[in-house]
Amino acid sequence: MREYQREYQKKYLSDPVNKQKKKDYMKEYQKTYQREYYRRNPEKHKQYCYNWIKNNPERAKAYWEKYRKTDKSKKLMRIANWKQIGIIDADLSAVYDIYIKEEKCWICGSEFLNNKCRHLDHDHETGEIRYICCQKCNCRLLRNNQN
Repeated sequence: MREYQREYQKKYLSDPVNKQKKKDYMKEYQKTYQREYYRRNPEKHKQYCYNWIKNNPERAKAYWEKYRKTDKSKKLMRIANWKQIGIIDADLSAVYDIYIKEEKCWICGSEFLNNKCRHLDHDHETGEIRYICCQKCNCRLLRNNQN
């Protein structure tokens, strides 16, 4: 039986189409298996990641530099920053989508020159969001609220 299997595999894998099919199948199977395995064993996954980063510092650095430039990363970092400064909202992901699409200040109506000019104004005591505004308006609101 083993001999038959070997012959069949040899014959089957000699065809490039079949070889690619098997490669694709194994890749998907491995992804599913790994996800499930690491979901059940989070400490092993954490240790695996730690060891990989330790053994491949240049590849890890290149990966993170590339990742930080993606839209997903920018969104996650911005939302984490908002949480850190005390902004409270049920769905910050939806707020981010509105924030990114906004082109003009809600107070003075001037266009944002770049992302650094765009600010999410919030009440510092309650964490409630008030405006998406330019830097000037944000500073003016902050100064008025302190007096």
